[in-house]
Amino acid sequence: MIKLFGKEIPSKMDELTLEQFQKISAIHNSDEYDTLEKHCKVFEYLGITEEEMDVDFDLFLANVKEFNNNNYDKKDPVEEIEIDGYTYKAEMKLSVKDSRIVEKIVKKDNKEYISDIMALMFKRTDLSNTEHYDSAHLKHKAKLFSKLKADISIPYLTFVTYKITNHAESQTTKELESDISGAVPGDQEAEQ
Repeated sequence: MIKLFGKEIPSKMDELTLEQFQKISAIHNSDEYDTLEKHCKVFEYLGITEEEMDVDFDLFLANVKEFNNNNYDKKDPVEEIEIDGYTYKAEMKLSVKDSRIVEKIVKKDNKEYISDIMALMFKRTDLSNTEHYDSAHLKHKAKLFSKLKADISIPYLTFVTYKITNHAESQTTKELESDISGAVPGDQEAEQ
């Protein structure tokens, strides 16, 4: 916890819940607010009133800097979690089905995407794949995972982002190569 504007608030990934981290990320990614207003909205969300933030501008900026300082210590991925008596396991791999679901999650422009990805990655050990991929079950797990500390999600988000980025880059390269080869006179005949 960190003391800002006279109040203790969570600032590190192992203090913030996934739900809080998602909300803070949504505020920072919003086009609705300017930069200064984003910081105010984050502090308000964490329990600091507008009156408490009404301080000298330099002091406000020092509080913003302090809040953003050292908020994540890299850890090994947690591969097994117990919640409400059930065991959930995850691996650093994506099946084709997982990848398709991740693609849908990302396209949805959903503010709770991190919880959704965690719900997908962690499979309850006593359930079949059919039960695991059931949309109601995934939604339920996302809600459960939103209450966990945010640091658990970082290795999985990094992994999924890496996979998606590499896939997108390879698709763009293939499309570009296809467009180029189709646009060069004489190449079409050589390919046939």
